[in-house]
Amino acid sequence: MKWFIKTLVILSIVPLQSVVLEKLQIGGIKPDLALVWVFFQGWYFGALNGLYWGMALGSILDLFSVGTLGIGLITKSLVGTAAGLFGKSFLHLSLPLHVLIFILVSVVHDLSGNIFLHGFDRISIQSGLTEALARAVYNSLFGIGFILVARSNPSNRGEGIYGGTIFPS
Repeated sequence: MKWFIKTLVILSIVPLQSVVLEKLQIGGIKPDLALVWVFFQGWYFGALNGLYWGMALGSILDLFSVGTLGIGLITKSLVGTAAGLFGKSFLHLSLPLHVLIFILVSVVHDLSGNIFLHGFDRISIQSGLTEALARAVYNSLFGIGFILVARSNPSNRGEGIYGGTIFPS
Protein backbone atom coordinates (compact mmCIF):
# COMPACT_ATOMS: atom_id res chain seq x y z
CA MET A 1 0.00 0.00 0.00
CA LYS A 2 2.88 2.37 0.68
CA TRP A 3 4.15 2.11 -2.88
CA PHE A 4 0.67 3.04 -4.16
CA ILE A 5 0.57 6.21 -2.05
CA LYS A 6 4.12 7.18 -3.08
CA THR A 7 3.29 6.65 -6.74
CA LEU A 8 0.11 8.68 -6.34
CA VAL A 9 2.08 11.55 -4.74
CA ILE A 10 4.73 11.48 -7.48
CA LEU A 11 2.15 11.46 -10.26
CA SER A 12 -0.03 14.15 -8.65
CA ILE A 13 2.79 16.66 -8.05
CA VAL A 14 3.16 17.45 -11.78
CA PRO A 15 -0.52 18.33 -12.42
CA LEU A 16 -0.77 20.18 -9.11
CA GLN A 17 2.30 22.24 -9.87
CA SER A 18 1.44 22.81 -13.52
CA VAL A 19 -2.30 23.41 -13.35
CA VAL A 20 -3.49 24.22 -9.84
CA LEU A 21 -0.52 26.31 -8.66
CA GLU A 22 -0.57 28.16 -11.99
CA LYS A 23 -3.71 29.85 -10.68
CA LEU A 24 -1.91 30.86 -7.45
CA GLN A 25 0.76 32.93 -9.18
CA ILE A 26 1.70 36.19 -7.52
CA GLY A 27 3.53 38.57 -9.81
CA GLY A 28 4.32 35.76 -12.24
CA ILE A 29 5.92 33.66 -9.48
CA LYS A 30 4.46 30.28 -8.61
CA PRO A 31 5.62 28.02 -5.79
CA ASP A 32 7.65 24.86 -6.36
CA LEU A 33 5.61 22.22 -4.56
CA ALA A 34 8.04 19.47 -5.55
CA LEU A 35 10.91 21.32 -3.87
CA VAL A 36 8.88 21.75 -0.70
CA TRP A 37 7.92 18.07 -0.68
CA VAL A 38 11.49 16.88 -1.31
CA PHE A 39 12.85 19.15 1.42
CA PHE A 40 10.24 17.95 3.89
CA GLN A 41 10.83 14.28 3.05
CA GLY A 42 14.59 14.67 3.51
CA TRP A 43 14.17 16.65 6.71
CA TYR A 44 11.63 14.26 8.20
CA PHE A 45 12.80 10.85 6.95
CA GLY A 46 16.52 11.34 6.33
CA ALA A 47 19.01 11.86 3.52
CA LEU A 48 18.40 8.66 1.59
CA ASN A 49 14.65 9.20 1.45
CA GLY A 50 15.21 12.82 0.42
CA LEU A 51 17.57 11.68 -2.32
CA TYR A 52 15.04 9.16 -3.66
CA TRP A 53 12.19 11.68 -3.65
CA GLY A 54 14.45 14.30 -5.26
CA MET A 55 15.47 11.89 -8.00
CA ALA A 56 11.89 10.78 -8.65
CA LEU A 57 10.23 14.20 -8.65
CA GLY A 58 13.14 15.95 -10.35
CA SER A 59 13.19 13.48 -13.21
CA ILE A 60 9.39 13.49 -13.62
CA LEU A 61 9.33 17.29 -13.70
CA ASP A 62 12.22 17.31 -16.16
CA LEU A 63 10.32 14.97 -18.47
CA PHE A 64 7.25 17.20 -18.49
CA SER A 65 9.10 20.51 -18.78
CA VAL A 66 10.41 22.16 -21.90
CA GLY A 67 13.77 22.91 -20.28
CA THR A 68 17.03 21.04 -20.18
CA LEU A 69 16.77 17.46 -18.93
CA GLY A 70 18.61 16.71 -15.72
CA ILE A 71 18.52 20.11 -14.00
CA GLY A 72 15.56 19.25 -11.77
CA LEU A 73 16.96 15.79 -11.10
CA ILE A 74 20.28 17.20 -9.90
CA THR A 75 19.00 20.16 -7.91
CA LYS A 76 16.09 18.41 -6.20
CA SER A 77 18.26 15.39 -5.34
CA LEU A 78 20.80 17.70 -3.73
CA VAL A 79 18.10 19.50 -1.76
CA GLY A 80 16.60 16.24 -0.46
CA THR A 81 19.98 14.85 0.52
CA ALA A 82 21.12 18.09 2.18
CA ALA A 83 17.84 18.41 4.09
CA GLY A 84 18.31 14.89 5.40
CA LEU A 85 21.96 15.37 6.32
CA PHE A 86 21.50 18.71 8.03
CA GLY A 87 17.96 18.20 9.28
CA LYS A 88 19.02 16.46 12.46
CA SER A 89 21.36 19.32 13.32
CA PHE A 90 18.58 21.90 13.03
CA LEU A 91 15.76 20.05 14.80
CA HIS A 92 16.00 22.13 17.94
CA LEU A 93 15.45 25.41 16.08
CA SER A 94 12.21 27.35 16.13
CA LEU A 95 9.75 27.58 13.25
CA PRO A 96 10.98 31.03 12.10
CA LEU A 97 14.54 29.70 11.83
CA HIS A 98 13.29 26.69 9.88
CA VAL A 99 11.60 29.13 7.51
CA LEU A 100 14.86 31.07 7.06
CA ILE A 101 16.74 27.84 6.36
CA PHE A 102 14.10 26.84 3.84
CA ILE A 103 14.29 30.26 2.14
CA LEU A 104 18.06 29.86 1.85
CA VAL A 105 17.71 26.35 0.43
CA SER A 106 15.09 27.52 -2.06
CA VAL A 107 17.27 30.43 -3.25
CA VAL A 108 20.30 28.17 -3.65
CA HIS A 109 18.14 25.66 -5.55
CA ASP A 110 16.88 28.27 -8.01
CA LEU A 111 20.26 29.95 -8.47
CA SER A 112 22.05 26.66 -9.05
CA GLY A 113 19.48 25.73 -11.70
CA ASN A 114 19.98 29.15 -13.28
CA ILE A 115 23.76 28.71 -13.26
CA PHE A 116 23.45 25.23 -14.79
CA LEU A 117 21.37 26.70 -17.62
CA HIS A 118 23.07 30.04 -18.25
CA GLY A 119 26.50 29.78 -16.66
CA PHE A 120 27.94 32.57 -14.56
CA ASP A 121 26.34 35.37 -16.57
CA ARG A 122 26.10 38.38 -14.24
CA ILE A 123 22.84 39.73 -15.68
CA SER A 124 21.21 36.31 -15.59
CA ILE A 125 22.25 35.77 -11.98
CA GLN A 126 21.01 39.21 -10.89
CA SER A 127 17.61 38.79 -12.53
CA GLY A 128 17.43 35.20 -11.31
CA LEU A 129 18.18 36.28 -7.73
CA THR A 130 15.14 38.55 -7.58
CA GLU A 131 12.86 35.80 -8.84
CA ALA A 132 14.55 33.23 -6.59
CA LEU A 133 13.96 35.35 -3.47
CA ALA A 134 10.30 35.87 -4.34
CA ARG A 135 9.80 32.16 -5.04
CA ALA A 136 11.66 31.24 -1.83
CA VAL A 137 9.29 33.31 0.29
CA TYR A 138 6.32 31.80 -1.52
CA ASN A 139 7.73 28.27 -1.13
CA SER A 140 8.29 28.84 2.57
CA LEU A 141 4.57 29.41 3.07
CA PHE A 142 3.91 25.92 1.75
CA GLY A 143 6.84 24.60 3.82
CA ILE A 144 5.31 26.07 6.96
CA GLY A 145 2.06 24.32 6.06
CA PHE A 146 3.82 20.94 5.82
CA ILE A 147 5.60 21.48 9.14
CA LEU A 148 2.45 22.59 10.95
CA VAL A 149 0.42 19.68 9.59
CA ALA A 150 3.13 17.23 10.65
CA ARG A 151 3.37 18.81 14.10
CA SER A 152 -0.39 18.81 14.61
CA ASN A 153 -0.83 15.12 13.80
CA PRO A 154 0.04 13.19 16.97
CA SER A 155 0.11 9.90 15.07
CA ASN A 156 3.22 11.15 13.19
CA ARG A 157 5.28 11.50 16.34
CA GLY A 158 8.15 9.08 16.35
CA GLU A 159 7.61 7.91 12.76
CA GLY A 160 10.49 9.83 11.20
CA ILE A 161 14.11 8.76 11.01
CA TYR A 162 14.90 10.88 14.04
CA GLY A 163 12.02 9.53 16.08
CA GLY A 164 10.59 11.69 18.82
CA THR A 165 13.35 14.25 18.41
CA ILE A 166 11.46 16.03 15.63
CA PHE A 167 8.19 16.28 17.43
CA PRO A 168 8.91 15.83 21.14
CA SER A 169 5.88 15.19 23.31
